[in-house]
Amino acid sequence: MSAVITAIEDAMIARIRLINTAATVGALIKTIDRYSGDFSEEGVERLAMVSPFVLLSHTGSAMETSSGTGERWRGRFTVVCGAVTRRTQSMTARVGGPSAQEIGSRALAELMRDLLAGQQLGLPISPLVPVSVDEVYSGAPSGESGQHWLSITGVQFETLYSTARSTVGDGGNVTSLLAFHGIWTPVSPDGQTLPVPDNETSVVGGSIS
Repeated sequence: MSAVITAIEDAMIARIRLINTAATVGALIKTIDRYSGDFSEEGVERLAMVSPFVLLSHTGSAMETSSGTGERWRGRFTVVCGAVTRRTQSMTARVGGPSAQEIGSRALAELMRDLLAGQQLGLPISPLVPVSVDEVYSGAPSGESGQHWLSITGVQFETLYSTARSTVGDGGNVTSLLAFHGIWTPVSPDGQTLPVPDNETSVVGGSIS
């Protein structure tokens, strides 16, 4: 992961944690972290256990401009907000949502939108712009609709950031690549295997050598 992306994620998480105090939102958010996983049945069960949660994920970047020394990227970051109600689905629908003592995922996502919109977080990035607020999941993770009803809402932000090229015009830094992915043997366009450091394990022809 790019160091710039990591820095943006760290700064966004730090700002969210800053407001999760008794004086602001009553420390209602149980989990604030990076998102790692999926929305499989097991994943949803795990998310219900750490609710209310706010999880951050970098969901992609597209190059805006390129120069001889670096690139300008438009990055998208999604803040995934989840909350569980202990009431039945029918009761939730009948009374029009969570009670004053509960926090809903939509309200939590809107809070995150207002908290982060326009922020540069002390970084050389353009102000964060919220681009959408979307329902991600709504259901009973336990399989019993009368027990735990989990809702998840995501708010997406965009920002522009720059990265410098570590190498210019040589097709990339192979040494750095091998240090990170040491089990792979890169092959050049002419089919010749590129050298691998002696202390690295390599994969040749689909088998580990």
